[in-house]
Amino acid sequence: MLQKYILFLKRHPLITAAIAITYAILCLKCVPAETDFQVFLVRTMLCGAMAFFLYQISGDKTLTSSYNSTGYVIKVASGFWIISFIMGVISLLSMAASGAKVNENPVKHIIILFLMFLFVGLFEEMAFRAVINDAIIYAFRDKKYVFVLSAVVSSVVFGAAHVIGFDVSSGLAWAQAVGKTASAGIFGLVLLFLYWKTRNIWACGVVHGVYDFMISFGSGIYDTTQETHHTYVAPDEAAIPVIITYAVMILITLFILWRVWKKIGKQIDYNGIRENW
Repeated sequence: MLQKYILFLKRHPLITAAIAITYAILCLKCVPAETDFQVFLVRTMLCGAMAFFLYQISGDKTLTSSYNSTGYVIKVASGFWIISFIMGVISLLSMAASGAKVNENPVKHIIILFLMFLFVGLFEEMAFRAVINDAIIYAFRDKKYVFVLSAVVSSVVFGAAHVIGFDVSSGLAWAQAVGKTASAGIFGLVLLFLYWKTRNIWACGVVHGVYDFMISFGSGIYDTTQETHHTYVAPDEAAIPVIITYAVMILITLFILWRVWKKIGKQIDYNGIRENW
């Protein structure tokens, strides 16, 4: 029975990808993760699950590509780290100015926060980059539009997954949801280009995880457990600053996207991807 199930997954990459993303979203929404350490544990387990689904789609080709081009991926995407560090410092200063309480053991909290975001990045890159992209490439490799399809689907699904469950009756909530979807989707598109160039999903995951950590490292120093609004979609009374932030992030990520595409766009071996993935 298990053999038939695995053979089915291997023969139908799009269904495998749909099952993987559905499983991931259900886990994120249903499994309790109230602390950073619990989030770390859940994302670690999801990394294993996504690796299983990815193996059914493309074998071990992607999972064994961590030995090459890691430094290259980090170098090309370093602009994200610079921006995220600046944002993290601004957030840290804001917390200090507001009189936030310092955590009892900030070193421990920062280590846990780093591990949490590292595995968040690895999980999201495997799920929303590798699984979706590889499934589309395998299903439509002979189609002229396959790369456009992969870019659109993986970026939109990645961006939209961050805002599932927001208040659809609020216009300000919709503005935030669209802003977050767009900014996250453009960020994901940059990493997709790097994935096409190197097939090094681990390096993309490290870039993603460190980016998230640098934005939020202040919460390892200061106690932020009293925050009540959703991370990405705030209540209407606090919506305007969030919308402005997303608008700025969209402009910044578009600029980085343009720079990365200009640098590596013509270097991507599209025919090699069609033949070997």
